[in-house]
Amino acid sequence: MKSTNVWVKTAVPVALLVLHNAQRLAPVPLFEELRVHLATDYVGVGNLFGAYLLPYALSNIPAGMLADKVNTKHLVTMGVTLGLIASVVFAFAGSYPVALLSRIVLGVAGALIYVPTVRYVVTSFPREKRGSVMGFVEVGAGIGMVFSLTLLPLLAKEFDLLKAFLLLPVLAAVVLGGVLLGLPSGQAGGIPSARTGILVLAGNRCLWYLVTYFFLGMLAHYCVMGWLPTFLRIDFGYSSVKAGLVTTLVTVALIVGSPIAGMLSDRFGARAPVLLCGSMMSVIGFALLLVGRDLKMVIAAALISGMSMAFTIPVLIILVGETFEAAGAGLAVSVAAMTGQIASSFSGMLFGYVFQTRNTFMAVWGLALMIAAGSIPFLLRAATIMKRRKGEEPAKD
Repeated sequence: MKSTNVWVKTAVPVALLVLHNAQRLAPVPLFEELRVHLATDYVGVGNLFGAYLLPYALSNIPAGMLADKVNTKHLVTMGVTLGLIASVVFAFAGSYPVALLSRIVLGVAGALIYVPTVRYVVTSFPREKRGSVMGFVEVGAGIGMVFSLTLLPLLAKEFDLLKAFLLLPVLAAVVLGGVLLGLPSGQAGGIPSARTGILVLAGNRCLWYLVTYFFLGMLAHYCVMGWLPTFLRIDFGYSSVKAGLVTTLVTVALIVGSPIAGMLSDRFGARAPVLLCGSMMSVIGFALLLVGRDLKMVIAAALISGMSMAFTIPVLIILVGETFEAAGAGLAVSVAAMTGQIASSFSGMLFGYVFQTRNTFMAVWGLALMIAAGSIPFLLRAATIMKRRKGEEPAKD
């Protein structure tokens, strides 16, 4: 495969992750405005954020099964179209139940976008290029985050919430055009039945260690993404626009770090050392938030946290997809994505509850620090199993 063709083939997956993450994070920089507009509290807006993540997580397994059996282009088209419709409903929502329901539908659409996209990367590129390609595709995730964290509060300030959130269906329409015109069709073949694949994965100890590690890591990652803007607004008195701009430093680091992490994992021929580096950065980032009381410390923590996401999320997804590909790459990716997103959905509720009851972000950052540190032993155990069984078929654990 020529290098030029590799990057051309990644263009639509990048755009899909832009849309996926823009829709996911849309409420975050406008928690205060949504709290007032929808007559709810901090737990309510935290649940509004989590309303995307939990149904997204629960839809991952069905989406993974479909991704292994159904034409990739058709599945992604369905997801983008559903997301377009739901984002229009969210923009016009005048009550909390309608907004919550539209976020639930957006979560289902997200699974139909993300899982087939990652499966496409795992099955369409050679092993020695997958990390680099996935790192580049993950740049789209960072761009989507920047999109929501900067443009939405800016539009809300200049106009209103309706006009701000209508930007999302416009983005979805553009991405849908790219999918229809530029995404090659792909039909899976030569994989076991979904039932067989699930049984194989369920009995694999290495996978259980990896998904436990991912669960804890995502719980910590989304503490930063979900609550850093509110922290800046309450503790530092920032406006929604300024808080969103500072929070984009997390995504800037994610954008810069993802290709680096992918290339390093390809160069080393191993994914676990890169993951361990990312987890250590997560611990350091929360430590800085916990002890630092000035903006410089917060900025450093934001950058380190973004790099930790870059070194863990795309690398873990690729590792799971290629290690357990015999059970179905779409199914394997969906298991990891489901686990991570269940953690993400709980993150909004858990840390929203901690802040609501303790009324201090020190409690939030302290708990997140313990969770991030607690994930590392599970990664080390999984790495030990993979190293011991190198050269064997991992799915026969």
